[in-house]
Amino acid sequence: MSKLIKGSVPVHLVQLTLPSIGGMFAIMVFNLTDTYFVSRLGTDELAAMGFTFAVVMMVGALSIGFSTGSASIITRAVGADDYALARRAVSDGLFLTILVTLLVSVFGYFSITPLFSALGAEGHVLELVRDYMQYWFIGAVVAIMPPVCDSCLRAGGDMIRPLLVMCTCAAMNIILDPILIFGWGPIPAMGMQGAALATIIARLFGMTASLAFLHFNSRLIDWSRPHIRVLLSSWKQILTLGIPAALTQVLNPVAQGGYMRMASSTGGVYAVAAMATGTRIENFVFIIAISYGIAIVPFVGHNYGARAFDRIQQARRISNGMAIVYAIITLLLLLPSAGFLSGLFSQEKQVIEMSRHYLIIATLGHAGFYISNWMSQLLNVIAHPIPVMIINLSRVFIFLLPLCLLGCHLFGFRGLLMGIAAGNTLAGLLAYLLTRKQLQTALASNT
Repeated sequence: MSKLIKGSVPVHLVQLTLPSIGGMFAIMVFNLTDTYFVSRLGTDELAAMGFTFAVVMMVGALSIGFSTGSASIITRAVGADDYALARRAVSDGLFLTILVTLLVSVFGYFSITPLFSALGAEGHVLELVRDYMQYWFIGAVVAIMPPVCDSCLRAGGDMIRPLLVMCTCAAMNIILDPILIFGWGPIPAMGMQGAALATIIARLFGMTASLAFLHFNSRLIDWSRPHIRVLLSSWKQILTLGIPAALTQVLNPVAQGGYMRMASSTGGVYAVAAMATGTRIENFVFIIAISYGIAIVPFVGHNYGARAFDRIQQARRISNGMAIVYAIITLLLLLPSAGFLSGLFSQEKQVIEMSRHYLIIATLGHAGFYISNWMSQLLNVIAHPIPVMIINLSRVFIFLLPLCLLGCHLFGFRGLLMGIAAGNTLAGLLAYLLTRKQLQTALASNT
């Protein structure tokens, strides 16, 4: 029986969140390490790395989709003490991830030049992109599998082993990056290819360790070959829940791209630099919020499977309250420190001032942002993907982008920031109302 269906709800949520915070820091260190060492090669290499981010993020959205779909089934099955279903969901989810990633990587490998040319890469930068992405596409399955495996472990209630895997991967990347990029002893300098190879080797270890934990510790892999109908039915369930989650991940960079375009039109290069600086600092603030969103999945899933519906309602109320409290604490901390923090990333006074405005004004909408994300997680876990799509499509295309355009037209750069805050707030309100209604309906039908 899952330990999450008994005991204090707040205590469980805190205990599930803490290991994920360490994991998020490890992922951030992993990404920053690549950027730091590649930046030592030169401006062209750094620009090439920037071009690769968009495609890597898009492929990464697939992994988030598959892991979300699988985790929803796994958590509910574990809560219902149906470990046969949980093992089947893990195995079918991993197989689906490998199959689709292979297809995407083959297509990507033979489309590097036209794909990145369309994104704007050219000349020497395009050659550097090709050096990196050829290795990355060859090892795409290895790069994608660790987060999917770790999500399955967390869905079973194990938050510690994914943390160990992510920290070890980050440490390996720190060691391998300078060796493979710049060369060491008999190992030749490989430049961009070395950066890609370091990532693949570190992720290979992560994949191997995660699979071992799933098999030997959690006993969550079913190695038997299912009937084709069973397999297709399982894949349908995973994709039904996973596709909305993947699209949600794609929408975030779409919204950010829209912000940047508007910022450029209202404040030029200073505004774009200020937005980039502000979002870097904001990412650190989001670590706890993302970690809490990860914690919601096993808690809600296990209790839903065990039909402990009152505990899910309590978790929803706690989450909404925490979103408001955490946003207020963040605002109070940033009011005196936003200028100093912005100065760590830029020396331009105008950029620092605009970044300070971004951090303070955008934070006014953080509570809504958290609520829309956390409630989307909750709805995905209880197998309600359509409301998730409504929340996130509305957030970007009905609230954020129109309000940002209106704000830019009326008040320039500060109007853009007010649009971000107002859009996130309205999205949070929609998520609050929609989740309350959906949860009441779902729980009533299962009573």
